[in-house]
Amino acid sequence: MSKKTILVICLLFLSVGCAKQNLPATDTPPSSAPQYNYTHQLQVGDKILMVEISTTQAQMQQGLSDRDSLEQGQGMLFDFSAGGGSASGGGNAAIPNFWMKDMKFDLDFIWIAGGEIIGITPNVSHPNTPNDPLPTYRPPAPVNQVLEVSAGWADRNKIKTGDEVRLK
Repeated sequence: MSKKTILVICLLFLSVGCAKQNLPATDTPPSSAPQYNYTHQLQVGDKILMVEISTTQAQMQQGLSDRDSLEQGQGMLFDFSAGGGSASGGGNAAIPNFWMKDMKFDLDFIWIAGGEIIGITPNVSHPNTPNDPLPTYRPPAPVNQVLEVSAGWADRNKIKTGDEVRLK
């Protein structure tokens, strides 16, 4: 190689190095993973969960669908109460239909009326293929809220009918 070629290569590397130093520094690489809003503390019996609260029709339709998992100690609270977010009962009791459309993991459904658990549907399986039938799940009576948690959570934590549920 000629001295001129070596000089050009050195200048090229030097300019690339300087350009990289002007880039903003980041501690972590950018993430394409969606961020969820598990910011509300919910007391279920004597256990505390961090929950995301769904109060709008759009939020309720989406639910936990298309998520890869739900951490232990997290859940989603569907609140049918007037104004949402009360976890104390309120109005608008309903008998909603839940299904596992686009779910990637199994759940427990905890049915809540007036701040009290009135039923639990444990270990509800997610569909294995897009063509699997989608059964619906309903509470035993009208509810103000439904809590979805990872399958087995209710049993592992000895959650039972009659336990109190309230936002902290």
